[in-house]
Amino acid sequence: MILRVLDLSRGGAGVCRESDGRVIFVPYTAPGDLVRVRIQDSSRNYAHAELIEILEPSPHRQSPRCPVFGRCGGCDWQHLPYQLQWETKVKGILHVLARAGLTLLEDIFLIPAEKPWEYRNRVQLRGQGNQLGFFRSGTREFISADRCDIARSEINQKWEEIRTEGNRGEKPYKVEVEILPEGEVKKTWNSPHAARGFRQVNDEQNEKLKNWIASQVEGSEILFDLFGGFGNLSVQLIKKMKEIHCVDLSVPQLKSQLTPHYYFHQSGILPWLKERITLNRKYSSMKDQYNQGTAIIDPPRKGLNKDFFEIASALEALYVRELVVVGCDSDSWVRDLSQWKKRGWALRRIMAIDLFPQTHHIELVGVLIH
Repeated sequence: MILRVLDLSRGGAGVCRESDGRVIFVPYTAPGDLVRVRIQDSSRNYAHAELIEILEPSPHRQSPRCPVFGRCGGCDWQHLPYQLQWETKVKGILHVLARAGLTLLEDIFLIPAEKPWEYRNRVQLRGQGNQLGFFRSGTREFISADRCDIARSEINQKWEEIRTEGNRGEKPYKVEVEILPEGEVKKTWNSPHAARGFRQVNDEQNEKLKNWIASQVEGSEILFDLFGGFGNLSVQLIKKMKEIHCVDLSVPQLKSQLTPHYYFHQSGILPWLKERITLNRKYSSMKDQYNQGTAIIDPPRKGLNKDFFEIASALEALYVRELVVVGCDSDSWVRDLSQWKKRGWALRRIMAIDLFPQTHHIELVGVLIH
């Protein structure tokens, strides 16, 4: 099929329309492109297609920096100027909020990236013999590469060293390369993803994210940082809170307490909340001691999903009156916000921050009160 690309979707693909109105999503295209495509899968209302040829390039289109762009499973927007990337992300957020009927009295707080290249502090590489690179998106097909243009320069400077070390073995390998906060480049071989613990990949933008959340939280008796990892979003709130509990299945090893009033708990969220409710009932005076609570919720991409009702009920039973909801998928994040609103929570403020330039992904934060 030959189609004209009309727009960009918040999922990253270009948007085309057939003569009957059916929408066709085509990755790696830009608004204005005239393209030849092949349908891959379809339904009555929409279809996904593979880009075969660009017949007329859009004036928006730019040359990708990376020679394996479009084959590597990482970036999907290197062919677009950063300003267009950011405008598309903002438009997508406004659309999904409006569709859900979520409105604010003030504008969304927006934080685009100042550094759209060489920002990632962690990459996952694959190796075969003296070849180093990535897997093609959605496959295990190996793509050889000599650098990563969104990885920090310290990682690219180690590329040949990693290739040499990996070539000593006979089998294909995986290595996760990370720049630690103190500047050391750490290599973790043949281990699960984020084996050293989850950490946001964009340090510069992550600082802005943390500072914005800290500025919005009014402070209360107690803070529950759920899916909190190593306490990324709650450590800076130590002075605002009398007591902080960071709960996650992944927490710092050999570390149960950061300060006399900051606690790490290695646990699933629901079991820990239920245990906390039992503790509160045992010591009924805790209701008076903790008459106001705050919670930060930063779940996986799918949001709270089927656990929403139980987690929401538990937090309300623990006297939480202020809520910070973080998400990296706009659809699941808005779905959770809508459910909080149905329970009587008021959406006070929204922030969108670009942690992932050259991709369609974006980080979102909603602040609610009850």
